[in-house]
Amino acid sequence: MKTKLLGKSLLSLLLICGGAAHADGACRDASGTQGEVRAVVAAATDLAKVLSAAENATLQRPLDRASAIRWSNLPIALVPRNGLRIGDLDTTKSAAARKLAEAALSACGLKLFDEVRLADDALIPLDTRKIGWGGGNYYFTILGKPSESTPWMLQIGGHHLAYNFTFNAAREGATPLFFGTEPIRFSTSGVEHEPLAAQSSAMSNLARVLAAHAPAKLSGTFTDVVKGVVFEMMPTPKGGTDTGFPQTYPSGTADRGILYSALPPAEQALVRAALESYASLPGDAITHTLVAAYEAPEALAQTYVGYSGAVDLSEKGSYVRIDGPRIWMEFVVQPAVAIPTDLHYHALWRDKQSDYGGQFRQ
Repeated sequence: MKTKLLGKSLLSLLLICGGAAHADGACRDASGTQGEVRAVVAAATDLAKVLSAAENATLQRPLDRASAIRWSNLPIALVPRNGLRIGDLDTTKSAAARKLAEAALSACGLKLFDEVRLADDALIPLDTRKIGWGGGNYYFTILGKPSESTPWMLQIGGHHLAYNFTFNAAREGATPLFFGTEPIRFSTSGVEHEPLAAQSSAMSNLARVLAAHAPAKLSGTFTDVVKGVVFEMMPTPKGGTDTGFPQTYPSGTADRGILYSALPPAEQALVRAALESYASLPGDAITHTLVAAYEAPEALAQTYVGYSGAVDLSEKGSYVRIDGPRIWMEFVVQPAVAIPTDLHYHALWRDKQSDYGGQFRQ
């Protein structure tokens, strides 16, 4: 689907706040401070300074399990969000919020943040049910007090995006991290956008080689990511937050796909490329320890990869998964909601030990 973007409010916001991320798609900055806690704390402090007392009370919430698991991939009319709504901010406050996003995210993560919201703006004219599509309906939330030494969380998200970053926690915290897009491709002001191009390409490249390995084919039908938020759609939408946390994961060898160690080196490289396409979204300082753990030889030796459906991701139910001792990454193709004859993507990264920084497992 190629959609002409109509919404002006988010486009104006992007122009106010500095435009899209680097056009070359590079994920790292020269300073090496992306995701570094000191820089994120400084940006959070600067944001607080330009907000009113009421806005700061909206932005900041306790660091507890109930607040941490409050994210969703449903629009806000179905699952209302806590936090500071981007669409309510003036120019100065929008710029400060963007500085906070820039401090926490890589250039690729910032570009995704922009493009997912632009895609949501494309849905506004199709929102006949008034379920809350729109790029202004994304939120910043801080759980706890930003600090260089004690635990706290930064959440940035809305429909089709959930960044959950935990600092100074028991473990490194980049997850849960959900992202999706509808439409898959669109244009605005003559610029073509495909928010999940890197991840869809990496997962499709992996699926294409897995198709030659019979053990890699997963059974069952995939209608969404398997370990996402929990919600009921009938008779009316209910829930839609991460109440399934802590998740349980497959064990043993049955129906998990093929082991990384059973693949030839060129195909192993595709597994790592797919993994890194997800892990490149937060700043390096948030993810470098996690990626080192995921790609340690002993971890890769116990990592399974599998697929189902069309390897080019051209059909609903197409699905690709990376499942290791800690890592859980999924990509699924669903029917679009606004125009059901089209398709859209959901993707999820979880860490079996480090979701929410390992703070709330019990």
